[in-house]
Amino acid sequence: MFEIVGAGPAGLSAALAARARGAEVMVHEQRANAGMRFHGDFQGLENWTSDTDVLAELESLGIQTSFDYTAVREIVCFAPDGSDHRLRAKRPLFYLLRRGREPGSLDQALKNQALHAGVTIQFNNRRRHLPNGGAVAEGPHRADVIAVGYVFDTDMADGCYAAVGERLAGAGYSYLLVDKGRGTLAACLFDRFHDERQFLDETVAFFRQAAGLRWNNAKRFGGTGNYHHPHGAVLGNRSYVGEAAGFQDALFGFGLRHALISGHLAGSAGSSNAYDKAWR
Repeated sequence: MFEIVGAGPAGLSAALAARARGAEVMVHEQRANAGMRFHGDFQGLENWTSDTDVLAELESLGIQTSFDYTAVREIVCFAPDGSDHRLRAKRPLFYLLRRGREPGSLDQALKNQALHAGVTIQFNNRRRHLPNGGAVAEGPHRADVIAVGYVFDTDMADGCYAAVGERLAGAGYSYLLVDKGRGTLAACLFDRFHDERQFLDETVAFFRQAAGLRWNNAKRFGGTGNYHHPHGAVLGNRSYVGEAAGFQDALFGFGLRHALISGHLAGSAGSSNAYDKAWR
């Protein structure tokens, strides 16, 4: 039996890989469903660090790209002085997708694939110890960054915007993502967490002026993330994957690709020693 703590992208990727090599798989998830850390907010699946398209890479790993996504080939970046710089590419820079409990989200697509493959998922089951080993994929173990923002409906044109500046997010960054009548806005902070309300208000005001932000049915959300360079991803007979290991991208929190690939490596390896060689 291959046991996994956490039914996020890293954990479910590990589950699919372990099933593909013939193992019986049990996933322990403390929440009532996959994706409950999220609220239908948009995130990006990064596509610029490899010549291989990330969707093709996932398919080659046995992960079906059955979730809803939009290819993004242009992003508008605002400098601290408010000037904008448009980045364009022929191939997608990243794929915009949704997180949460809604049909079409990444979390629900992965859950359905895992269940179809014969993975057992025990929801509302908080598991702290894996005496026989396995994979730990329960998300961030500390708050190196916090994100505060809104999800909303809008009649704005589709677009992706990012901004940096001390006024907006201290040493962090802010972003606005709009796709098919829905939007996500957030300020991501690396310090001064107690000033989150101020930074979020500044971010909203900035994007109203710079990008014509307008919304309906805005709902506030917040979350934490891990940002540190991992020196190891194995402890005893436990393999740590995704944010539980600190795997994150250096730019704008694009950690999903690392989460999915590290999970696949752990599930395929079958042992912590083999995984330790694979992830490096």
